[in-house]
Amino acid sequence: MGNLQKGKWFVILNPHAGSGRGKKDKAAILRALNQSGLQYELAVSEYPKHTIHLAIQAIEEGYRNLIVAGGDGTLNEAVNGIFLQTACPPEEIIIGVIPVGTGNDWIKTFGVPNEYDAAIKLIKKGDTMLQDIGQITFAENDATRICYFANMAGFGFDAMVAEKTNSLKNLGRKGISLYLQALGSSFINYQTGRIQLILDGQMFDELIFSVSIGIGKFNGGGMMQAPGAVPDNGMFQATIIRKIGLFGILRNLAGLYSGEFVKDPRVSTHEASHVSISSAHNIAGEADGEILGDNKFEIGLFSQKLNVIYNPVNYLK
Repeated sequence: MGNLQKGKWFVILNPHAGSGRGKKDKAAILRALNQSGLQYELAVSEYPKHTIHLAIQAIEEGYRNLIVAGGDGTLNEAVNGIFLQTACPPEEIIIGVIPVGTGNDWIKTFGVPNEYDAAIKLIKKGDTMLQDIGQITFAENDATRICYFANMAGFGFDAMVAEKTNSLKNLGRKGISLYLQALGSSFINYQTGRIQLILDGQMFDELIFSVSIGIGKFNGGGMMQAPGAVPDNGMFQATIIRKIGLFGILRNLAGLYSGEFVKDPRVSTHEASHVSISSAHNIAGEADGEILGDNKFEIGLFSQKLNVIYNPVNYLK
């Protein structure tokens, strides 16, 4: 199709983001976009995974500049669209974020402001960097599936918390406190199991509470689960938390937000570009808060493949 829409932005607004904040703030977001003078076309995401199709369609129509007005889940869908389309190499597409989500974890690493006007101003300024992207291959209902992620994937307890958070959002709960609520109720129901983990050939086979695979540093509404992650260095930071108990979690709660929890002797961090996770029992997985899979995951990394708008001044590398 060629670059038919050069310089024009394709905006995907998710009205469900931030427990309905996208719908409530739609007029304010569009007003800010119109005042910015950016040329854009708007599409509204109407159902789960719709953003994937909207992104593919836009790129096939010649758009190379995308804006996601949504949260981490909406960005995740747009990224999957960018990597599933075949019209051009993924790194030819520029993506900017207007944060509308509940957690907005991706933006915290990349220095993107949490206000609509400031985020749009940053998009207009146009500073870009190429970040790494993760690819997860997993089984679901006896079929092999592939998905991509831009921020963090979690396995074990992390994924259970993500699942609980999603169901609380579906019940209309809002705000950051829902992550703490999900954390508490997940802990009561969670059984630490034996997990086989291979990080670039190094094998771990032990009782593991959770594994986080970070490109960005934050998940779960501001928890710094991968404090050493650098988004463009060709490596994930893998954080392994071993069997820790309720007291251990409570003692480390503040440290989860500052990244200090990695000093706990039951926690270790590793750099790796390929991760295998498997277990004899079912183990939950999530990527950017989206739930996936059953009990076996292969996670690979594409170095510097997604061209994102970021703030060089507040970027946490």
